[in-house]
Amino acid sequence: MALEMKTVELMVDGKHVACLEYGAGPTIVFLHAGASSGRQWAKTAALLAPRYRILAPDLWGFGATDAFSGPAELTHDHQARLLASVIEQRCNEPVHLVGHSYGGASAVRLMIGRPQLLRTCVLIEPVLMTLLKQGHDEKYFNDYQAMAQSFLDNAAAGRLDAAWACFLDYRNGPGTWNGLGDAARERFRSGTEPIAAGFRTNLSNPTSIADIEALDLPTLVLRGENTTSPDRRVAEILRDHIPRCRYRIIAGAGHMSPLSHPAFIAEAVERHILGSLV
Repeated sequence: MALEMKTVELMVDGKHVACLEYGAGPTIVFLHAGASSGRQWAKTAALLAPRYRILAPDLWGFGATDAFSGPAELTHDHQARLLASVIEQRCNEPVHLVGHSYGGASAVRLMIGRPQLLRTCVLIEPVLMTLLKQGHDEKYFNDYQAMAQSFLDNAAAGRLDAAWACFLDYRNGPGTWNGLGDAARERFRSGTEPIAAGFRTNLSNPTSIADIEALDLPTLVLRGENTTSPDRRVAEILRDHIPRCRYRIIAGAGHMSPLSHPAFIAEAVERHILGSLV
């Protein structure tokens, strides 16, 4: 009998949060990248669901989850609190956590603030660019900041094609935007505001090297062989400073490895979980 993926609607701070659930067994929570949703994990979830219960929430402003609103601007700590609420509502024991890109940065904030909710963590190129300044890699930080600021400036001026071309070509190689069809381009344009909020969140992330040196959870850091230089350096900083860290490189992958290499991700996550139980 085929396993069924369902969408669960939760309430967090009076707002609707959508969360995919799939499979049965020990729970793994997956956090998606920016410009994405929990559905980015469908292929990985299908490989793990026969042995694990999968939760893949949409973060504030993404997918089917409401936009964030409050007296302060959205931060990764707000995303971490959303995640903590999802875990507390849907789980009765600590979970295994997997975070990619933007979701990886939110995962780290949960690791710092609520480690008792977690058993193990897998970080796939989390966007922790502020670590580059602390690690004396300011050139790489400046590269990312220039791209992010270009997106924000173009979006504010209504130049949506220019904003998205800058971002997608940075992430996936020159010509990515021009190679998209009209429907795909329109989907990206409609998600401009959540991505702009995400860039502001990334550039204000308070996570420090001292924070990651204090982490005490079994952690696997993954990065694509062909990812950008800033993402590579962040992964290396995490590798060198998280005390209980394993590190693997995904051959042939770029930044979006959960989409291009789901079988590798599923195998790496399960191996990390099982190895941490020994």
